[in-house]
Parts: sequence; structure tokens; C-alpha cells
Amino acid sequence: MNKQRDFVLVYINGKRREIRGQQAFLTLSDYLRLELQLRGTKVVCAEGDCGACTVLSGPVTADMKSTDVDYQAINACIVLMHSLDCSQLISIEGLNQIYPERLHPVQKSMLDCHGSQCGFCTPGIVMAVAGMLEVPAKLTEKNARNYLTGNLCRCTGYQQIIDAVVNTDISDYKAAKTHFHSDSIHAELVTAAQTPVSVHYKDNSFIAATDISATLDCLQSQQENTDVPQIFAAATDLGVQISKGHLARQNALSLHLLPALYEFKITPEHCSIGARVTLTQLRSRIKQQQAEFSDFLNIFASPQIKNNATLVGNIANGSPIGDTLPFLMVMDAIIVIQGSQGIRRCNINKLYSGYRQLELAASEIITHVEIPHKADGAELKLYKVSQRRDLDISCVSAAFKVQFDQHNILIDAAIAYGGVAATVLRLTAVETMLKGLHRDEFSSPEKCQEIAASIGSSLNPLSDVRGSDNFRNTLIENLYKKFIHEQKAEQIAGVCDEN
Repeated sequence: MNKQRDFVLVYINGKRREIRGQQAFLTLSDYLRLELQLRGTKVVCAEGDCGACTVLSGPVTADMKSTDVDYQAINACIVLMHSLDCSQLISIEGLNQIYPERLHPVQKSMLDCHGSQCGFCTPGIVMAVAGMLEVPAKLTEKNARNYLTGNLCRCTGYQQIIDAVVNTDISDYKAAKTHFHSDSIHAELVTAAQTPVSVHYKDNSFIAATDISATLDCLQSQQENTDVPQIFAAATDLGVQISKGHLARQNALSLHLLPALYEFKITPEHCSIGARVTLTQLRSRIKQQQAEFSDFLNIFASPQIKNNATLVGNIANGSPIGDTLPFLMVMDAIIVIQGSQGIRRCNINKLYSGYRQLELAASEIITHVEIPHKADGAELKLYKVSQRRDLDISCVSAAFKVQFDQHNILIDAAIAYGGVAATVLRLTAVETMLKGLHRDEFSSPEKCQEIAASIGSSLNPLSDVRGSDNFRNTLIENLYKKFIHEQKAEQIAGVCDEN
């Protein structure tokens, strides 16, 4: 094993940076603006919502080829410098290095199409579009809107910005990756990714081992000293707490140097997703096996968040409004947990004991989640109700899965609701009521109304800023009715297609 590092290694706009001491515990936006005086990266919300702080990030792992490195947009305001270890970073100032004699094509198009007014949000918009071109995505209005969902601050108005994206001249476009990511830089970052790291400043610490056994040893050692570490995968939620000053001390045990946690595997029974697989990666890789879930991820946060956040992080966070949890519960996903005593598997429906309380020992970490393939003929619907369609917190979410046999008898049902209690709830009693029904009775208006009322009466939702208990009760019943309506409409459409 290589000697332990006492610094975080990053490249920013092509320049090598060893980050030590206090700087390792800053947000990227603070480091850029205060330490490097690169103030083109703006900060408005400081919680990953507005997109003004957007930069490009290209993380490198221990076994990654140079051609596999992806440069994607992330929020600089909620990502910590230590969590960017072994990454290449590009800020708005870096675009000038690619085109030193003239404006970057995105900047020129924003100017030509009058896409900027005060200009404060413009750098983040430019970087989001630059990330779109790195993919590369076609310059269509639909793609422009999709890739800009994480940029809420648009004082000029939407259409001029969309026009700027669609009309960007890419005839001589030079990708940031091609310009900045050389073989020598990649080799150095790979070597760093194979080397453990430990950085300390006052009572803050950042530790990352290169294998799971050593990671568990670090976890056990710190707990024996009554110092419970924060497990960092992507930490998009922890990043908000730190950025807002709600978490003054950082005691981070990072998973970013563990190659096994970047794995995505498909077996005959399930998809296995490692703790470091991002939601963006998951969305594309799981499309064939779980199309409904892949499509549902389109309205999970913004591209900037999905490019960094992970599915396992959403599970470990344990929020009752976690968008992925209802789906995972109706699919009976298996959570793979590893600790000093070995590996164990837990059905996600048995994982939560209370509000953000997991049946997880202090010396254990979640390494993977296994999502069983949907059975042939099973019908799945996922819903999320929020004030905005994109980039918003759920008020109520729901997942419904049913399966009928060849005689149109319902043989399996699974229903889960989020945003109605301290944890996401699986409605097993209602599922039992549905099993054995013929499809015609199951879809009948009378039975639909009866079951919807039963669901409403069985839940006692809370009231908060996103909705009252009465509002949630109405949503709970109406989402079930919507499921029945859509399921019936698809059945009719299928019959018409056969004829």
C-alpha cells in the first residue's frame, strides 16, 4: 500500500493544488472565491438550489481509464474540498483558458441572444450548459430545459437563455476534458486514488482508506474513542448543513477511495448498486431493467445534484420524503451492510425504526443496494407531488406495484407512501385487501373509492410548510385513484393495440 497522504489533491483549471489544514474543510465555492480569488463562481442560496455556483468536476478513481473520466456540472456551494479529492475542477475562469482569444461559444451565444441581465446568475448558467456539451447532448430546447433545471435564478427570462443554448455555435467546440485532462495528470490522480489520506485541522478530520476492511477499522477505532464519524459518500445533505452553519465540526470518513463501491452489476435476479454510484450514472444504467424508476429520476433534484448524489446516500439519509424510498420499498430492495462481523443483508422495509433512525450498528456501513428485477407482467407506477415539478422537495410521494396472473387475479400488491409519517410507510394491510381480486373488480370505481378511503383512514399525516394534514390526506387518496385510472387506461390501450 502506498504511503498515506496528508493532503487532498485536486487540479483546478489545470493547476495542481495540494489542499491541507483548514482549506480541506471549506466548501469549494469558498475555496475558489476566498482562497484563489476566483470570484466568477457566485453564491446565492448556499444550499444547492439556485445553480449560480455551478462548476465542472471530473473525479478519478483508482482503476479508471483517462477516456472514462466525465466532466459534469456540480454545485460548488455544498461540496467540501476534501470530498473532491482526486478530481479535476473547472470554474468559469477556466473557460478563458480554452478560448484565450475570444469568448467561449456558450458565453458568446448568451451575449448574442441577450441571455444576461444583471449577470449574477450567468456564470452558473454558462457552466451548466458547458457541462451539457461535455456529455455531449444535442442542442435542443428540451435538452436545454432539462440541463438548466438546476439554475433557478434567471432574471433575464427563460426564453432568451433557451435560445442562447439552442443557437450555440459548436462547429469548433473544444471540450474542457480534452483541454485540461492530460495523461500525466490522470496518472497522478490515479496514484493518489490508490493512496490513503488523512487530513486534520483543530477538531476537524478527514480520513479515507483504500479498502473496506481498513475503512471499518477506522470506523471502529474512532468509535472506541467515543468520536462517531460522519460517513461521506457524496454528502449533498451534509454539505447543506455545513454550508448553513448547522454542522460546525467535520469528522468525515470518506468512501471515495473504495473501488468496489463504484460497481454497478446486473445479475439474473437483481441490479447491484454500489454506494458511490451517482444518480446520473444509475439513471442511464438501470433504464432497461427499471424503466419507470429511471424516468422517475428525471424529477429527482437537478443535474448538478444527481451528478454527485448517490442512491445509497438517499437510503442512509433515511428521510421520510426521500424520493427513491417508496420505489425501493415496493421492490423489496435488499440493503447490503458490512461491519466488523462480516456482511449481512436487510430488506429495506425492515431498515427504519424511526425518523432517520436505521437498524444499523455504529460500526457498520451500507456498501450496496440490490434491486430485484420486476416480475414479468408486474405493473409499477411512481408519483411525486411537490410545488415545482423539478428540483423540489416532495410533499407526498407514492409507489404502487401490482401483478395479475393469467386469469386476471391479483396475486401480488405493494404500496408505499412517503411524506406522511416519520418514515416511508409500506401499507401491508391494504395490500392484503387487494390480493385475490379480479382485475375488473380491482379497477371498478366502487372498489377504487373503497380502497382509497381505507388508505386515507389508515394514515395520519403530519402538517408542515409543504402541506397540511388535510391536504396530504386528499393527496394520499387521489394518488391511489390516479394509479387505478392510469392502470385502467393502459389496459384499454393495450387491448386496442391488439385489435
